[in-house]
Amino acid sequence: MGVPTETTASRYSLSQQVRNHILNKVATGEIAPGDKIVEARIAAELNVSTIPVREAIRELAAMRVLDYEVHRGARVREVTVSETIDALRVKAVLEALAAKLAGEKLAAVLKPLEHASDRVKDATRRRDWIEYQDSNQVFHRLIVESAGNQILLNLWDTLAFDVRTRFIMDFLRIVDPILLAGEHEQILKAVRSGDTATVAELLASHANGLVEYLMEQRAANVALKEN
Repeated sequence: MGVPTETTASRYSLSQQVRNHILNKVATGEIAPGDKIVEARIAAELNVSTIPVREAIRELAAMRVLDYEVHRGARVREVTVSETIDALRVKAVLEALAAKLAGEKLAAVLKPLEHASDRVKDATRRRDWIEYQDSNQVFHRLIVESAGNQILLNLWDTLAFDVRTRFIMDFLRIVDPILLAGEHEQILKAVRSGDTATVAELLASHANGLVEYLMEQRAANVALKEN
């Protein structure tokens, strides 16, 4: 579990694949906050050298998923609910902007989008949330890439940690899987019809249910602490 799929591998560099592998292990609790990232162990799991592992660790430290200290290595940092909410809101805005910038170019990625959506639906049926997250990332990244704006893509990539937090995984375990798959189909329908404005609107609202859930969780945690 957590090893990059063929679809994911085709979209990401080696260090990004390692990064996603580590994120998946964090999301499932296999690596917990405070745990040290052992380079040799990650390299062995993916059958790669330690070079892309070090690159991935640097990326994750820059994303504030890991805390890194010279001569002491990297450890997993606890990502808060508030940070996850903020990241989701920013990503929604970036994806809506990407759709507007892409315009007619979205039609060129329709087939890859359909393939990624099929993998999302398959993962949803099997309730394989790691595969769901990987395929979901591919789906959304295709849209962002189609904008042809490298700065926008870089910003979006830096927020990749949000979909691998334990809060997201908890949400996926309770949400209606048919609803999840249906949201992607609505986006595809708008892409097929060339309705870029609707694509942007759907992407902007795509995370609303998740954000609302996380806000409720945050409020519940605050109330618990006050009591």
